[in-house]
Amino acid sequence: MQEDELGLRERKKRARRDALIDATHELVRERGLEQVTVEEICERVGVSVRTFFNYFDSKLDAVFGIAHTTFDRELAEVYATGGPSGDLAADTRTLVGALLQFPGPSKDRIGTAIELMKSEPTLYTRHMELFDAIRTEMQDVIVRRLEHEGSEAAARPELIAMAVFHIARWATTLWHEAGSAGHPRDYIDAAYGDLYAVLGPPPSG
Repeated sequence: MQEDELGLRERKKRARRDALIDATHELVRERGLEQVTVEEICERVGVSVRTFFNYFDSKLDAVFGIAHTTFDRELAEVYATGGPSGDLAADTRTLVGALLQFPGPSKDRIGTAIELMKSEPTLYTRHMELFDAIRTEMQDVIVRRLEHEGSEAAARPELIAMAVFHIARWATTLWHEAGSAGHPRDYIDAAYGDLYAVLGPPPSG
C-alpha cells in the first residue's frame, strides 16, 4: 500500500473516531449518560456497533476519546530493557513517541469532556481509572529502565512519567494547531523546544 493511501486511511479512521466522540458528547449533553446507549451513538454516526468497539471499550471511554490501547508496548519494552540507544534522556524521548501512537482528542473535545464530567460523577470516576491505569503502566516501564541502569534517578520515576505525559500532551496540542498535519510524533521536537524556551536551563551555582 502506498504511503499516501496509508495516510488517507489513517485520516478516515481519525475522522470516524472524532465523529463517535462528538456524537457521544451530543447525546450525553442532551439526555444524560445513563440514558445513552452505544447503539444510539452508532446510529447518529452511521456506523455499526462493531465499529464502535474497534475504537472504544465503552461509551464512557468515548466521552474522553481514550482508545483501549494506550501506547506502543513494543517500543516501551525496548525502552525498559535499555534501548534503543542506551542514553536515558534520548530514549525517554522515544517513550513520548510510544505514548503518541494513538493521538488524543482536540483541546475543544477535551474541554467538552471536562464539562460533562462536572455533571456526571461516573465520568469523573472513569477518568481517574483511565489516568491511573496509563500512569501506572508507564511508570512501571520507567522503573524497569532505571533499575536496569542502576541509576540514582530510580527514586524519580514519577517525575519522568509526568514529564513524558506533559510533553506528549503538548505535542498533541501542536499537532491539532497545525491542522492535524502529519502525526503528533512529528511535533515532539517542537514540544521539547517550547518547554526549554519557557523553563530554560537549570540555574548555575
